[in-house]
Amino acid sequence: MDKVAHSHFKPGLTTWILTSLVLGISCGLFFGELCAPLKTVGEIFIGLLQMTVLPYITLSLIVNLGRISIRQTRHMALTVVTLMLILWGIGLFTVCLMSFSFPFWQKGAFFSTSIIEGPKTESLYDLFIPANPFFSLANNAVPAVVLFSIGVGVAISTLPKREHLLDPLTVAVSALMKLNRFVVHLSPFGVFAIVSYAVGTLPFEKFGLLQAYLITYTVATLILTVGILPMLISLCTPVRYWDAFRVSQPAVIAAFVLSSTFAVLPIIVESAREILEKYKLEDDKTGGSPDVLVPLVFPFPDLGRIVGLIFIPFSAWFYGASLMPEQYPKFLSLGMAGSFAKPAVTIPWLLDLMHIPHDIFQLYLAVGVYTTRLGDALRSVYLFSFAVLTAASLSGTLKVQWKRFITYTLLSLVLAGIVIAGIHGVLEFTFKNLYQSKAMIADRQLLFPGVKETILQETAPNPDPIQPGETRIDRIRRRGKIRLGFDAKRLPFSYFNDRGELVGFDIDMAHRLALDLGVDIEFVPFRPQTLVKQLNGDHFDLAMSGLEGTIERATAFPVADSYMDVTLAIVLHDYRKVDFLEFEKMRISPELKIAVVANSFFDEKAHEFFPNASFVSINSEEDFFEGKADGADLLVTSAEAGAAWTLLYPEFSVINPFKKNVRVPMYYLGAHDIEFEEFMEVWLELKKKEGVFEELYNYWILGKDDKDTEPRWSIIRNVLHWVE
Repeated sequence: MDKVAHSHFKPGLTTWILTSLVLGISCGLFFGELCAPLKTVGEIFIGLLQMTVLPYITLSLIVNLGRISIRQTRHMALTVVTLMLILWGIGLFTVCLMSFSFPFWQKGAFFSTSIIEGPKTESLYDLFIPANPFFSLANNAVPAVVLFSIGVGVAISTLPKREHLLDPLTVAVSALMKLNRFVVHLSPFGVFAIVSYAVGTLPFEKFGLLQAYLITYTVATLILTVGILPMLISLCTPVRYWDAFRVSQPAVIAAFVLSSTFAVLPIIVESAREILEKYKLEDDKTGGSPDVLVPLVFPFPDLGRIVGLIFIPFSAWFYGASLMPEQYPKFLSLGMAGSFAKPAVTIPWLLDLMHIPHDIFQLYLAVGVYTTRLGDALRSVYLFSFAVLTAASLSGTLKVQWKRFITYTLLSLVLAGIVIAGIHGVLEFTFKNLYQSKAMIADRQLLFPGVKETILQETAPNPDPIQPGETRIDRIRRRGKIRLGFDAKRLPFSYFNDRGELVGFDIDMAHRLALDLGVDIEFVPFRPQTLVKQLNGDHFDLAMSGLEGTIERATAFPVADSYMDVTLAIVLHDYRKVDFLEFEKMRISPELKIAVVANSFFDEKAHEFFPNASFVSINSEEDFFEGKADGADLLVTSAEAGAAWTLLYPEFSVINPFKKNVRVPMYYLGAHDIEFEEFMEVWLELKKKEGVFEELYNYWILGKDDKDTEPRWSIIRNVLHWVE
């Protein structure tokens, strides 16, 4: 009997990776934060992938460039530059096109709960100049490593008998590739661990604030990854579209899951080589091998970073100030230049230069876990496409099919227009209604609302004076009330929220003080200019409203120990931050006009730091933000207070340009009474030991809510209730 041949389906690496991706998502959704230990497994896998990459880049460039002539190197360089410029142009055009997705609408709101510190500046010297090649290798300075490898490779290409060196290096390159293939076969396990951890621990709510950017960036990435780049290969070479799409997918999926194009460079090289060998597009004599081309172009800007510039027009639209057509040449040229650096450096820089509120960068960082992965996926297709197109061009097999090219270009523009119109419509009717006109700080409520309160509209002396022989503590307990002074314009220490409730750090402390004393509260308003007079007139027992120490207050009243230190800072329009990069020059400028709250510590300190400036006295920080400070350039205040105000006025930013952090002590001020002073000192120390100050600091200054510590939603916890 003849044996019947049965064909068995053998899943490839792509199938296994996709299966692991689905299983990882399911595992993360089911187990939630219980998947946290899998982070270690994922990090180990990424480390194994990366261990061969830099040695592979170095040796591969040296070997391949060492085998070709100087004339071939010049020809390859011209082709490389030309194709890079073409692909960069496609990326910039995509950014312009996708910007039409954002409909015009009036200024929205934005919530941020911390001061955004400027990103650490990278050392361009260390990044690009291989002064110490071993340092560059150890610190993953890929541009410097590439420059070193190109130099060595070109130098070797001029030497006789170079094969004696190149042959052993070729064996080393093959060994590194073989080792990498072994690690790549472990990808399903690494992918499962990474995806399970990410899905199980990532707070979904962070994505809501940037859904317009996420939708637009995702669509732009898909258009380029699935459509434009594979189609460009099929229109310029004999390669079929589906072959280009299929072969590039393992690298795309791996780059997205691992959030690292660097780790999958060998996979990209292998994919490009597979296409070139199948269609016989590579000519060994040209030196245009993927082993050279991919590492060569890797340090330069790629489509992932370029398309990520969509965040700038999105941010402008978010604040109701869409970029004008005449601004795009400046934006695109600066954005292209900034793409040589990391997005964490480029995005804040562009926000400043385009006069867009800097606060939104906080949200950019919050969703970076997703957008970075998309960028890496697009970058892998970019490198694959570049290698195939360049190799075909160098071998003379690149030929544009103009009729198909024009047809598909027009078809692509029509489809892109339909997609953009759809996104535009969705955002027009949904996104713009998601946010209220005020920042979240305006809705905050007290953490410790424990006692009955009465808020007086006008200040007046205590109607029940202290009796002879009676202390202030005695009167408070006899009346069953403590009178506390407050300033309603001292964010985030004391202010009225949108519900008309008196809230803030010090108001929370006031309730805690009254609760410990077992009395109610009478809140009495005061102004910084009248504080001394009101305290002397017995209008209240204690002033609690973010009061910093001053020479006048120190000499007029006894004070307990400081309950908090804040940081001296300045507040100014976002776009003015660039002016203060050279702070020493600006500090002595006679043209500077500075706003300070009258009779405050900052009033005293500002004259010291800005000796030649003119000063404008204001009643509260609000006057500066409302434009009632006679055109002042900046406000000197604390970083903590300034940050709270910028939540309501996001077009302003807080910066600390001083050479060191100037710490400013905060006090609760009361009239002379030894027993009351001793009580306050002990009480403050107890509250610090109990962690009350830390809890309130996290809530009012850092903006951390209790809900941030709640376990992430998961099926096992929230649906099946198998765990608590």
